[in-house]
Amino acid sequence: MNSSRIFSLYKKEILDVLRDKKTLVVMILVPLFLYPGIMMLSLFVMGQINKESLEKTYEIGLCVGDYKNDIEERLRDETDLFEYLFHVKEYADSSEMKADLSEGVLNASVEVIMEKDIPTFEISYIASKNDSATAASYVEDVLVSYKEQVRMDTMKALLPNAEQVLNPMWIKRVNVDSTEASLGSALGMFLPMILITSILMGAIYPAIDVTAGERERGTLETLMTIPVRISEVMTGKFLAVATIAIFSAVLNLGSMILVGLYMFDSIRLMAGADLTFSATDFIPSVLVLLAVLPIFALLVSAVCLCICIFAKSFKEANNYSTPILLVFMFASMAGILPNLELNLTTAFIPIVNIALLIKAVFVLRFDWTAILIVAVSSIIYSVLSIWFMSKLFSSEAILFGEGFSSIRLFESRKNMKKGQMPGVGDNILMFGSMLLVMLYLSTTLLMRFGIWGTAICQAMIFLIPVGYAWYMKADLKKLFSVKIPSIAHLLGGVCLWVGVFAAEQIVLTLLAEVFPAMVQTSSELNDSILQAGFLPAFFVVSICPALAEEAAFRGFLFGSLNVKYKPWIAIVVSALAFGLYHMNLLQFFGGAMMGVAIGYACYKSRSIFVGVLMHFINNGLSVVLNFNQELLAKIPILGNESYKLSDYFIFASVTIIFVLAGIIFLKIPNRRHKEN
Repeated sequence: MNSSRIFSLYKKEILDVLRDKKTLVVMILVPLFLYPGIMMLSLFVMGQINKESLEKTYEIGLCVGDYKNDIEERLRDETDLFEYLFHVKEYADSSEMKADLSEGVLNASVEVIMEKDIPTFEISYIASKNDSATAASYVEDVLVSYKEQVRMDTMKALLPNAEQVLNPMWIKRVNVDSTEASLGSALGMFLPMILITSILMGAIYPAIDVTAGERERGTLETLMTIPVRISEVMTGKFLAVATIAIFSAVLNLGSMILVGLYMFDSIRLMAGADLTFSATDFIPSVLVLLAVLPIFALLVSAVCLCICIFAKSFKEANNYSTPILLVFMFASMAGILPNLELNLTTAFIPIVNIALLIKAVFVLRFDWTAILIVAVSSIIYSVLSIWFMSKLFSSEAILFGEGFSSIRLFESRKNMKKGQMPGVGDNILMFGSMLLVMLYLSTTLLMRFGIWGTAICQAMIFLIPVGYAWYMKADLKKLFSVKIPSIAHLLGGVCLWVGVFAAEQIVLTLLAEVFPAMVQTSSELNDSILQAGFLPAFFVVSICPALAEEAAFRGFLFGSLNVKYKPWIAIVVSALAFGLYHMNLLQFFGGAMMGVAIGYACYKSRSIFVGVLMHFINNGLSVVLNFNQELLAKIPILGNESYKLSDYFIFASVTIIFVLAGIIFLKIPNRRHKEN
């Protein structure tokens, strides 16, 4: 690549982005004014609400019989203790008091009810009215104080040493953490979400402008005609978006630090506490974030470009930004979870690792190994995203294709052409429909109809892609690769399954050690299905998914993508979707790995039945072993309770041998299939 051309393209993209006022607002005005404004306004509003609630006089109704004098005295005379102001109105009839409460004459009322010979002070209020709820809370504080006083007076009358009986010991909590760590803990609760979201916001608008914006303006086609490589165009766009995102990250970090200092000073002033802290203690934290956040900004920029390149217009790209924002915001909430910390495992999880890193460094905990893993893994994810983005930019079918917007289900069937193939929008709708079925109906059907509810769910999974393809008049035979495979291809699929199955044992065993709860959840779900008996379980777990899920993923999804994009894109995307479909971390990795193998087998054999066979063997073996635990114990290595290093070596050897054998078999031409 020519660096001078890349710099020229980079300069052009930067100037184009900076001309967009929306980008300037999100990049500069939001961190400099919006965040400090929100924080200061929140403190001001909270202070005003608290002040107003304490200065307001609340109307309280009393119908407490013999307790009238004591309660009325408490409400009227102890306002200095509680700083509450009450105006008391006495009632002889509680129904009249409740009527005044309902009409708004009273903010709250107190009535004595005898329950098991014990007086119960019932505080009535209207929850939908803020003054009423506040008055009830304040009255409860006064009554609790009265209860404690009555208890103490009673004990003193019965026992001379009542104080020692009631308080035989004192319990005192002492915070030995530093003021800096306490302040950092408060910042670490909300700072990750704000920083990650702001970096995304800083990258999304430039990404939209350099992709969908140029496409809408009609300049993308012109840019493709100039004598430069597509990789150089892509690099220039990426560097421009990454520059804006990095600048936004640094600006937001500085703004958040200043806001945090301001909040600390405000809280110290309001509390009147003599709190001191050293700002220099946070210098390492800031330096770590200044080193890691730009790397994260590169990943965010690449992800935004990968998504926005599919949009045909600025409006459509804005719609795509919503799910991206939700994903990033959901992952950034990891910093709020109390028991989730940055360690050698969470350091590998994208987005989550950055949130936990921000949380950790601001409480002055520096696990340099985990921090290094976060930085390196983020670089790797960024490189992979950039590589994937370059592949997208090099595909004219993606650059100038229909994008996600084409959904033929909303078109009239009589106007459709026969033999058309589903588009990206059709695939998204189909996949989303299946996820909704699995999310909302799978468990419900299982609980209502037992194992046959799972069969009903699988039937729905089968009908969704097949029915969709029928409605849009697609070529079913071509889309679903309904062709008779050769014996060699069937053998190749079996060999490939054996190799990937061995590789799964390595990956899933390591993941199970890190996430044992996932294994327990999966086991409980399998137990609920396998209780029905061997034949029903074998039919539902082995045969039904092999037909239904292969029709969806290696039929509808893979078949449509394979027509418009490169085969590896169709294989990888269908495999990732297959992993996500299982909605379980362990099954995601196992499903994605097996999905790649099945997708490759279907591509080489041009027959979905090879994938059906592999899927059937995989699930069928699971059912057989679950019903025959003694058989599992007799199988070498697989029957071991834990694996040794030599076992992993055997698994790796089996993987290499059988994967190579499967590839060789699958490359043998099928004489029944004519070359297209």
